[in-house]
Amino acid sequence: MHDVVVVGGGFAGVTAAREAARDGRSVLLLEGRDRLGGRTWTAPWNGHQIEYGGGWVHWHQPHTFSEITRAGLTVELSGDPDVTAWYVGAERRTGTIAERDAIANRGWLQFVDGVERSLPNPHDPTLAIDQLARIDRLTIAQRVDELDLDDEHRAVLWAELESLAHGPLDVAGAASVLRWHALSGYSLALTQYTGGRVTLTRGTRGLLEAIAGGAQYETRLSTPVAAVRRRGDGVEVETRAGELLPAARAVVAVPLNTLGAIEFEPALSELKLEGIALGQASRGIKIFIHADGEPICQNAIRPGHPFGYLDTEFVNDDGTQVMIGFGYDAALNDATDLPRVQGDLDRIIPGYRALDASAHDWLADEFSRGTWAIHRPGWYSRYYDEMRRPEGPVLLAGSDLAAGWSGFIDGAIESGLRAGAWLRQTGP
Repeated sequence: MHDVVVVGGGFAGVTAAREAARDGRSVLLLEGRDRLGGRTWTAPWNGHQIEYGGGWVHWHQPHTFSEITRAGLTVELSGDPDVTAWYVGAERRTGTIAERDAIANRGWLQFVDGVERSLPNPHDPTLAIDQLARIDRLTIAQRVDELDLDDEHRAVLWAELESLAHGPLDVAGAASVLRWHALSGYSLALTQYTGGRVTLTRGTRGLLEAIAGGAQYETRLSTPVAAVRRRGDGVEVETRAGELLPAARAVVAVPLNTLGAIEFEPALSELKLEGIALGQASRGIKIFIHADGEPICQNAIRPGHPFGYLDTEFVNDDGTQVMIGFGYDAALNDATDLPRVQGDLDRIIPGYRALDASAHDWLADEFSRGTWAIHRPGWYSRYYDEMRRPEGPVLLAGSDLAAGWSGFIDGAIESGLRAGAWLRQTGP
């Protein structure tokens, strides 16, 4: 019998396992995939190590940068594009990144108006819930409809928000935008920087391996969990293969959208079940395109496009480049259909030939069912506190439930550290 069973081997799970093992507990980590990392995944493609999942970090993310420092890792900063484009209807407009950001900023500042009152401490999102509640009731689309914007300002803001939400704006919660903005020092420029400019030199795999290797515990891959049952003062975890694993405590650190696939006995609270059924709103795609064309760095945004944010990630020695795109709906993309990718590429950055493309469908992936956490309306007013409340010897964890950088590596690490503290306080 183990002291702790951790379900889920993403950053939250490996952090929780490390913390518990460092405290002298016997720990078993169960992961459904054949790898650790969850919604982060560093893998080779076209001569590069690419990040199919989350990949960006920032020094405003305290838990991540503490772990980077502890592991002796380094980061890299990306530069500004040579050509910046945006669309207003069918018209393509170009300028500097500063010019486009100035357009975005007008709508953005209207969108987040009052954020200092709503989120005075963004690492405690319900501190002023009476102030946040009105925005928390709205979708992103409903909030945009309240703003006084001309066609250009609306189009640029809409494209920026589709990239941030990674899902349809008529289901994604407006409070998620305020939260990201507040965590980024109440600044659009820093919001963009925290979400897309700083990467780990060795990729997310390097940081994951450093955390996972920080203590001795047992890990089983390709071991999805079917049920978590309370037995007396402890738990019994059942794998899909039917193996029964008793423990004193269980930390279930899987994405919100996958919790419904695990049976809990007794059932979780009605409010937790309601929050799990609601889920979070992201359903987007991250696509990589190997393209041939002018060897300069490009960046373009276009609202409603299958990958409406497209940016040069690498320029190769042969003049080709790898572009990275984000789309709001995975169903609108098929990286294996190169003619379709080419047509979509022509409609956002014309003049380039798609040589190859790659993506992982996180929406179809049974162990994620979505990308980074973008909560639906009402999350903070109704579900946030309850989802984080332990039920006897069982604690739900993971980046989706983080107090601060929910949806980021930092939120996952924070949640894993919180789980470690809970185990420390409750025994065994």
